[in-house]
Amino acid sequence: MQIVTPRCDSSAYCYLLKAQPAMEKGKPDQYSITLMWDEDEEGEPNPKLAKLRNAIEEVAVAKFGKDAPKKLKSGQLSSPLRPGSDKEGTNAEEDFAGKVFMTLRSTDKPQVVDADLEPIMDSMDVYSGVIGRADIWLYAYDKAGNKGVSCIINSFQKLDDGERKSGRRPASAAFGDLEDEDADLLG
Repeated sequence: MQIVTPRCDSSAYCYLLKAQPAMEKGKPDQYSITLMWDEDEEGEPNPKLAKLRNAIEEVAVAKFGKDAPKKLKSGQLSSPLRPGSDKEGTNAEEDFAGKVFMTLRSTDKPQVVDADLEPIMDSMDVYSGVIGRADIWLYAYDKAGNKGVSCIINSFQKLDDGERKSGRRPASAAFGDLEDEDADLLG
């Protein structure tokens, strides 16, 4: 099932313009991005994720039957939409706190466009932290004892800039308060 995700609140691990080596030897390189949304609003599931959650359930029911929604909730079936608590104990724990996330991957390069649907080619314009939405393909799988729903990214639309999560500080922060130590030497 093809669906467009809602606008994400943030993103992480953005590799949309250059594929990253696969974790498993012999597997093809992959393009990917992780989209994050606020976990809930006032104790209720985030309403902007309702259409996405319904689509995941629909795909699961088509493959695994009417009990699939309960199995998704209990973890008997894997869901591509996961709680940020899954990142506890990792160096990303703080970024994912209070969020739900979905990692989108593809071995084919996704189309990446801006809000005006113009292609984006510069990796400085699409980065971890960017705000956007994705056109994805949801599918159910049952392979080697693993069952659930997963997704493939077809395209990504950048809607806005977000807080860059590169681990690098801006040059202004690094050098802004330093005095020119070489000024005395130059006289």
